[in-house]
Amino acid sequence: MTDYKFSAAIGRGIALLIPMLASTVIALTICCLLCGTAAWADDSSWQAAGWGGGGYYWCAIFDPKQADTIYMGGDVDGVYKTEDLGQHWRLVNQGLSGYGVYGLAVSVKKPETIYADTTAGLNKSTDGGAHWLPLKEAIGLGIKGARDVTIRPIAVDPLDDDVVFAGTPDGKVCKSSDGGAHWTAVYTATSAIHSVTISPADGKTVLAATDKAGLVISRDSGNTWTPLNTPHQAACAAFATGDGRTIYGAFYDDGLYKSEDSGATWAALPTKGRIVDAVVSPANRNDVYAIQSAGWSGKFWCSHDAGKTWASREDIRYDREADATDSGVDHGAMSAITNLTISPVNPKLLFISANWRPAFSSNAGETWTESDRGADISVVYDIRFSNAKTYASVMDEGVFESGDDGGDWSQLWPLDSNTAAAGGHYWRLDVWNVGGIDHILSTCSPWDSSLTNRVVLSGDGGKTYTSSTNGLPGYNTHANTMWGQGDMRALAADPKNPNIIYAGIDGDPADGNQGGGVFKSIDAGATWSQLPNQPACRRMFFGLVVDPTDSQRIYWAGCGNGGGVYRSDDGGSSWKQIFSRESWVFNLVVSPSGILYVPGSNLWKSADHGDTWAQISNFNDSMQILGLAVSPTDDRTVWLSEVTWGDKAVGFIRKTTDGGSTWTDVTGNIPYRAPLVLRYNAETHDLWAGGVGLWRIKQ
Repeated sequence: MTDYKFSAAIGRGIALLIPMLASTVIALTICCLLCGTAAWADDSSWQAAGWGGGGYYWCAIFDPKQADTIYMGGDVDGVYKTEDLGQHWRLVNQGLSGYGVYGLAVSVKKPETIYADTTAGLNKSTDGGAHWLPLKEAIGLGIKGARDVTIRPIAVDPLDDDVVFAGTPDGKVCKSSDGGAHWTAVYTATSAIHSVTISPADGKTVLAATDKAGLVISRDSGNTWTPLNTPHQAACAAFATGDGRTIYGAFYDDGLYKSEDSGATWAALPTKGRIVDAVVSPANRNDVYAIQSAGWSGKFWCSHDAGKTWASREDIRYDREADATDSGVDHGAMSAITNLTISPVNPKLLFISANWRPAFSSNAGETWTESDRGADISVVYDIRFSNAKTYASVMDEGVFESGDDGGDWSQLWPLDSNTAAAGGHYWRLDVWNVGGIDHILSTCSPWDSSLTNRVVLSGDGGKTYTSSTNGLPGYNTHANTMWGQGDMRALAADPKNPNIIYAGIDGDPADGNQGGGVFKSIDAGATWSQLPNQPACRRMFFGLVVDPTDSQRIYWAGCGNGGGVYRSDDGGSSWKQIFSRESWVFNLVVSPSGILYVPGSNLWKSADHGDTWAQISNFNDSMQILGLAVSPTDDRTVWLSEVTWGDKAVGFIRKTTDGGSTWTDVTGNIPYRAPLVLRYNAETHDLWAGGVGLWRIKQ
């Protein structure tokens, strides 16, 4: 399957854009209802409106004093916190430097002190995650999280919380003696440091798990280091409760090892598979737990005799009320598990972070339950409203429907009972109502590389659906595309005739194929034809729209060489460039009266179909405008989202009510500051934001 990672950037176009990986999954086909999004408590604030699950959760740690409190890091959404053992999760991102979180550590002496290792650097909170401060000196030393590299990269001395060790992807172990303010590199390896562990017995014994030199040990708080006689690729280490002489080491494909003489000698234990993490019960040194992860599979291992014998578990009971992507079955297998943590307060409590479904056990791993209520990591690509319903298309999950403005959600497709919709990346939506019944169309790029772009259609409100590739390319484009492969990310229906729909696939002609570009359907998406003439730039994102004042007038936005805005005045038969002041244009919106809004590094508008232009913002913040919405009842009211290309957790949502003369910052409390999609529901007066997760606010 093709993987794309989202962060604060949410997009990537060659030259400006940094490829990142979106929440990826095995090809699940699923259906259910999510029950439980609370009524809006404060109309002036952003409220979560999505569901749980839907992506990669990479790390987790229990609070050392509060058994009910767990922290979890997601690969594209920041830090989650629960204070009721996973019954409710919430994002705690204020001040966090990056949304990709690959390591968490909590101080034993001061549990309100937490460290989060993000792709944009190390962060510290002293109030239980309510606020974060990026540690500038740590960032300068390269202390940051990295996908598929960091496992447990941060360790706080249990006896002196001012002492912190951190491993880096480029092979350094760094130490701070003042709670993270200043750092010194105390060890350098030739490969990545996956984990750092401090002995709870003395605080001076430190183990670092390296990618090529196995485990290395310091017995003098990091001053000197000695390699141990272990397998070469070490994932992590865990000290047994007691005198600190017993150590367990996880060594990826070499499995789990044990030393009973402070690391001098090691013996392999009878676990199986690729072992990536291990913990020992703080109450009973004989209780040892480990996790196995390889590809999309996962398994939990437990031993109650200090590693002599082992039993495995891999079944999870699904939480079908919390995760709108669960099918009719009640349980399934673990998937690509990443971290294992145990509660120091109640060692019967275990938690696993994993792909799609993090899991909680209250009985020392005998049984596991999906735990992601409120921990929404879905990557939303479109939001539409019709017939008192809200629809969302989601990158790895399909198409969803809510009849109560985001309180409850059901998945429309793909479903196990119907294979017409492929598992894959779902992009854009079109919804139109005929005789009280919603007709729905979504675009999709299947994970299966042998399949090509397609549309999924329903004429009965999502009860049944079919898919079509009729007239769409029988190949995947690769030349001059945003992410190396052309995807059907642009969709525009004629407001006067819903049977006429245009779609955009990026990519130039190459290798004997006709490339991507603009495609047209005159039968509501059942069949398509590639327009014989195309805009000069075919690399695009969302930029395709039909002018509601003239069905023959179509606008297309390109990115990169030849980028800008193109216009057709004859239904796509011919094109001319009408805007070139910015060459990276990712979206387009036309107001009901025909005003064209063009986002770049600033926002531009034209009241004469692109003949003349006015710049209506001057933000000067080196960001790119991506999300864009215009009120259907007042075309001077516009909302936009600004994003940065990269990992950083920065961005703005802004609003104008006077056509751009003045702007108001409405970012507010939204935990994900760089939404990909903005849509305004005039009937409910809600502005919706989708990117990683779904959010809404009264406007």
